[in-house]
Amino acid sequence: MNSPPSDDPSDSFRAEAVRLKSALVDRTTGLPSYAMLVDDLRALLEHRRRLGVVHVEIADLDLVESLYGWQVLDRILSRASSRLKGALGETLPSGTLLGGNGPGGDRFVAFLPSAEGGAPIDPAYLERVAQEIQKDLDSSFDGGEFDGLSPPLRFRAGHALLSEDPFYRFERRVHSVVEEARTMPARRESRRDGSREAELRRIIEDAAVETLFQPVVDLKSGAVLGFEALSRGPRDSMFELPSALFALSSRFGLASKLDRLCRRKALLRIRGLAGKWKVFLNVLPQSLADPEWHGGEVASLLEAAAVERRDLVVEVSDRSADADPAEFVAGCALARREGFSIALDDVGTGYGTLGTLEKVRPDYLKMDTSLVRGVDANLIQQDLLSSLVQIGRRMGAEVIAEGVETADEAAALVSLGARYGQGFHFARPRPVPGAGRGASSLDEA
Repeated sequence: MNSPPSDDPSDSFRAEAVRLKSALVDRTTGLPSYAMLVDDLRALLEHRRRLGVVHVEIADLDLVESLYGWQVLDRILSRASSRLKGALGETLPSGTLLGGNGPGGDRFVAFLPSAEGGAPIDPAYLERVAQEIQKDLDSSFDGGEFDGLSPPLRFRAGHALLSEDPFYRFERRVHSVVEEARTMPARRESRRDGSREAELRRIIEDAAVETLFQPVVDLKSGAVLGFEALSRGPRDSMFELPSALFALSSRFGLASKLDRLCRRKALLRIRGLAGKWKVFLNVLPQSLADPEWHGGEVASLLEAAAVERRDLVVEVSDRSADADPAEFVAGCALARREGFSIALDDVGTGYGTLGTLEKVRPDYLKMDTSLVRGVDANLIQQDLLSSLVQIGRRMGAEVIAEGVETADEAAALVSLGARYGQGFHFARPRPVPGAGRGASSLDEA
């Protein structure tokens, strides 16, 4: 039986307070807005100099919601919240207060009153807690229903120290420190990028790039068709691998300068290959508009090395066509008019591979490693490679399989009709081989 409405004003006040509180607690995570924790935080600071603040958010979460819907987003936030609650008394010390950035929010805030054993909070301790929380959250989303999300889930955790400041209202002070913790990862990444950019500029200015060559061989006879020039940054540095070298050069607007340097270094090293083998040279499509390709330095270096233009194979990535197909096709056309051969690299990974093939009509199709690795045991890869081989034949392009690592892969490629291969199964990249020896096979080279 329902009780009659109360005339007591205090009852109405309590009911309104309960309603307001429920409105400020997120239904998905069960966490209150951190603004509701202000009085508790002020009370905690009465007995200590400062509190620790750890802020947690998910990178690119707006993309996840737009691609997969709010239901998936809610499940992600619910799991993350449960993981943080489970960390109380373990990674997060006892007495930690958890909150969010409001109803419907997608960020989490932990207020730590002390370190382990009641010790005062310090930045080193906060850094360790933030790293452990981030690592734990990342691992909790490995596999299962969230495996395969693109972009993949990545957590960011930042930290800051909260203390009272008589010049600021406490509520604003709390908000300011939470924002400081939130922006910490971005500020740290900005400082890291500044250091990386300076190092990359130094590499380019000092020409600290090494050129190695890896053979492209006939899968049946072992005869060497040519060598691909591969650039490497300083050894034992993050720039040693070309993937990092060129990815960061694009981020910092240095891609064209780096491409020019790598091209020059490679062309200076090809003396001895003239008249015997092809030279495969990786080039950014936009660099093909560089005047150096048209009667400039490229022509001079080829002449000095006695290499015919037809023996220089300009290798451009199929992935590049996705960004600007018109520029990609125009760049290849310029190279063709200058008398160079064309190789389309990373075939099978770009969105517009077939359209690109039709417009570029390359001399060589270089199959991406992802299609080659384990091809002897994967029927789908075999079907894809077989189809691309047939397309290549129709347009007069030879197929080169990249990343061949085993004899079984090589045998499978032969059965599928691929003529050439490249990879560790044949040889690792090395300095210019066989200068002046006239070698025709891999053993001789």
